Amino acid sequence: MDKLKNLLSGDKRRFERDIQKLISLNRKAFDFLGIEARGNYDDSFNYSLRLASSEYSGVIPIRSAGSGLVSGYLKVTGRYGEEIDDILPLLRDENFTPEFDDSMPISIDAAVAPPKYIECAKYIDIYEQAERFHWQKFSNRNLTQSRPRNTDWVRYSLDSFDPANALKYPNKINLLTTDHIEWMVLQYVLDLAISELKSLKTPISLRMHYANDLKRLGRCYDKGAIIPADHITIHSSDPMIIKELKNIANLILANSSDIRCAWRIDYSRFFERYIQYLFTLLAHKRGTRIVNNPHYSISGKKPAWALKYLEPDIVMIKEGNQVIVDAKYKSHMYNWDSNSEELHNTFQEDFHQVLAYSSFNTMQRKKTIIAYPYNEFRCYSTTAHSSLNECENVTYLMGIPISKAMIPEVVDSLQEII
Repeated sequence: MDKLKNLLSGDKRRFERDIQKLISLNRKAFDFLGIEARGNYDDSFNYSLRLASSEYSGVIPIRSAGSGLVSGYLKVTGRYGEEIDDILPLLRDENFTPEFDDSMPISIDAAVAPPKYIECAKYIDIYEQAERFHWQKFSNRNLTQSRPRNTDWVRYSLDSFDPANALKYPNKINLLTTDHIEWMVLQYVLDLAISELKSLKTPISLRMHYANDLKRLGRCYDKGAIIPADHITIHSSDPMIIKELKNIANLILANSSDIRCAWRIDYSRFFERYIQYLFTLLAHKRGTRIVNNPHYSISGKKPAWALKYLEPDIVMIKEGNQVIVDAKYKSHMYNWDSNSEELHNTFQEDFHQVLAYSSFNTMQRKKTIIAYPYNEFRCYSTTAHSSLNECENVTYLMGIPISKAMIPEVVDSLQEII
């Protein structure tokens, strides 16, 4: 009761009812993180809230059963207590981004900023509202008119020697118009937002949702007339809708975001991307070529349930030599001295998998790596020999710490071994 008092009504007589209400109010958030939530009686008939996580790590908001309002957040971390917040920003260049749901805001900073397309989608929504507002400002224009009016007399004197120009006055006038410089800058940001929402990086569901809007907006401005900018000044005299639009525009121009919302990652995929990041650093130091997730196609007549391709996590290549690396977020290194049927069977699957990947290498002595998480760097070598053709496969079982501070040490250790 004490641990949950901020999320319940505070009435101990309603404890069971509050737990059920808590589960009901947060059903969407629990489902987002793949959390199984239910009330549970123990052997002594004590009632409690039972939460079981799944393959996801991330953060969700939690609504209170007492008030129905967001009163906190729930964070699911790594299975072995490791924190990943420092590592997630490093993996941006590895084409890895967590999934975000901006319909569930949170009050804490996310480990990584949401993808740019979320801010771009917000910009499109606000731009359409601002467009209907018909924001007008005075704009200085140079016009040639038949009567003098704030005329540039120097220019007139140079042109009027020609009798045909005698009644052509180069006037500078102020016009109240919607087609002013600040709006042209906002149209530049609109052009950036449209390009981002049309890109393949944007989820197809979001692209389809905004397809008609993007098509219409794309016809409503002249790309040759837009004015590029790095920052847009927000004036106190600007209408509220324009201030809001400019604020989002500045976030897009700065490639940042003020959105704080629920996010999740598939932890096994995160570990795979982390291992790829480490081996990319190693490849730069050794001057080797690295290929992440290459596809080995499978052709021929095959049943519907057959594999279409093989996909190793990493292949390192140098002068015809190959090293195959496969990342597995499993507990084997933490259970080195244990012996169970489950550990045996899952390792057999992992071992057979890297052997299959290495079969495409023509070398007599092949090298493969199975990377598991561990709290410090560990490496053990095993060798599979063939009595038929004298081939052998050296497989390194590696324990890799998930720690930003230990990355240089891990890369140096990998360099010594490979």
